Amino acid sequence: MATASAQNGPIGANALISNPGGVINNFDVSNFGPILTELGMTWEERSDGDSGSFIIANFNNQINFNIMPQACLSGANAGCVGAAYVIIFTDVTPNHQTVTAFNQKSWFASAGRFSDGPGVYISRYEIADYGIFRGNVASSLISFLAHAQALASELESGTRTVSLEGFADDMASNHLNRVSLDAIAGQTLNLPKTAYELHQASFDEAPVIIRELAKSDKAAVNKITNTSK
Repeated sequence: MATASAQNGPIGANALISNPGGVINNFDVSNFGPILTELGMTWEERSDGDSGSFIIANFNNQINFNIMPQACLSGANAGCVGAAYVIIFTDVTPNHQTVTAFNQKSWFASAGRFSDGPGVYISRYEIADYGIFRGNVASSLISFLAHAQALASELESGTRTVSLEGFADDMASNHLNRVSLDAIAGQTLNLPKTAYELHQASFDEAPVIIRELAKSDKAAVNKITNTSK
């Protein structure tokens, strides 16, 4: 069962976990487990012959997810400076457009379809080569879970997604509408007040930011030479 603060929606890392500035050196279970516990998540370590040991956990009785230790410097599942977050949705066969549209607007996590059957996954890879703050782990994980919830919503309504460009436009419009309402009201009524909410606002702005960069003569760009001709 998640904590009351986690149930109440967007919150900052300082409200999620104690000692957010404390550093963990790797994503070993002994370091990661206590963070999950403080977040009010149920979890356990499991072992798979193909994948080795990994963590399964549940958020708020809503989403089951997996944490796969990676880049283990001290043998199997020890000194692991990488961690892959993976959430799998089964018994769903989305159109390609829904998944592509989600990836177009998300620069925090990526989604994909299974080629050998129904199902969709969303994943993210974390790095702690030189250590990572406990608060960063907590806020990053909560943001990932929020993305997963958004993907689940898109999968449920995917049949109504008729245009990839329209989907991205809708996301951009949501951001612009929020800015416009703030300006009309004469005050920032919806101004994010926590790091978590600021990150979520940045995610919403992704299509706008990318389009502005593409049009700017100040942005760094690359040209691809087609060598197939």
